[in-house]
Amino acid sequence: MKSNVKARSAIKASVNSAIIGSYTGEVLDSEITNKNGLDITRDVMEVVFASDDYKEGIENGWFIGFLGHPEDPDCQDFKNGCIVMTEGHIDDDGKCYGTFNLIDTPVGQVVKKFIDAGVKFGISIRGAGDIIGNSVDPETFVFRGFDLVAFPAYPNSIPEFKEIAASSNATDRKKYQSVCSAVMKNLDSITSSSSIEVLKTQFAPQSDVYKALSDRSEQLTASDTVSIDAERIMAMTDMYIEAEHRNSVLASENEKLKIKMARMESAQRRKIEAMHRISGGQLEEMQSELDAVQAKCDALERTKTRITASNDALKKELEAVKSNNLIYKRKAQSAHADSSDKDETIASLQKQLRETVTASRKMQSDASNRDDEIESLRNELIVCQRQLRSYQDAYVQIYASALGANPQSLTISDATTVAEIEKQVECATNTVNIGVQPAVDMIDDYEETSDDLITI
Repeated sequence: MKSNVKARSAIKASVNSAIIGSYTGEVLDSEITNKNGLDITRDVMEVVFASDDYKEGIENGWFIGFLGHPEDPDCQDFKNGCIVMTEGHIDDDGKCYGTFNLIDTPVGQVVKKFIDAGVKFGISIRGAGDIIGNSVDPETFVFRGFDLVAFPAYPNSIPEFKEIAASSNATDRKKYQSVCSAVMKNLDSITSSSSIEVLKTQFAPQSDVYKALSDRSEQLTASDTVSIDAERIMAMTDMYIEAEHRNSVLASENEKLKIKMARMESAQRRKIEAMHRISGGQLEEMQSELDAVQAKCDALERTKTRITASNDALKKELEAVKSNNLIYKRKAQSAHADSSDKDETIASLQKQLRETVTASRKMQSDASNRDDEIESLRNELIVCQRQLRSYQDAYVQIYASALGANPQSLTISDATTVAEIEKQVECATNTVNIGVQPAVDMIDDYEETSDDLITI
């Protein structure tokens, strides 16, 4: 059945001038680790080939490959495309096979030139997904096709290239044209509708040969009832054979399914064991990390206890400091008050000092003026003493003469008072009974200074 699919694909492609040729062969081996160190297991590829996305992509020709892997697995820059995947499957041995049309693009022509030069390109899968250990996760892998590469990741991923008749190979094109000519020439000789149907599968629906075969099939259906009955019998026989074949195919597929289920079960078991190993290791690491975190928490708790005790001590010390600060503040306020009083006292004393200095300077100035006055008064006093002595001498002369006494016998000094002079004069008088009457009026009043000076 697969060979028929490939044959029909090749014949349909032969009428398309955009296709240069086709690649067919092994593209991946799910049983080995590739050269990149990855395991793309059977589970991955079975999930890919069974998905609706794959079927839709094959039907619409969406799996466009490039010459070399693009950086982005989802690259849509198809001007650099060169191949289109038309079929893919996985065999019982775990090897994957595929068919790809080489397209007549600029890059496809470059590939063709390399092929003509003897280059054998390899094929490599393109997609993205999670990696568990070194295995691709089937649940997250997104398939995007295959690309032509040098140095493929799998040693046997070097598919065979065949150039089709629609290419520049004139010999193959002539062979195809001769087949078409033979069918058209012998078309009237074909009387079996089933043969017509088989022949129709080998040509493209838009070709003239396909249309001619369809017209011949309608003629046979309308004109020959006997042939129709025979065909029905043959068809029933074919149906029986086909049913028998399908039964055998189903039995074979059932066996394959059992093998697949066994492999899936084994793979799942391996995956579970791997998950157990991974989770066990992770749990041990997590437990170790948890123990380390717990130890850090205990250390932090002890540190917190010490910090709390230290904080309590600091609070007590702070309260004591606050109390002392209050006392000091009060003392400072009292000292400030005393200082203010002292400042006022000092200011008052400074004011008094300034007043005293001013008064002293004034007294010094007055003393200086007094000294000048005293000196003037002293000079006046000397003049007065001289005048007084002169007056005393004159008084003694007059008084003594008036009483008849000898003035030379009298002892008179600056300190001699008027009473003493009168007494000396009386004692020196010769006539005792004669009252002593001064010739002139005497000054009765006088004052005695602290210096016993006579003032007149």
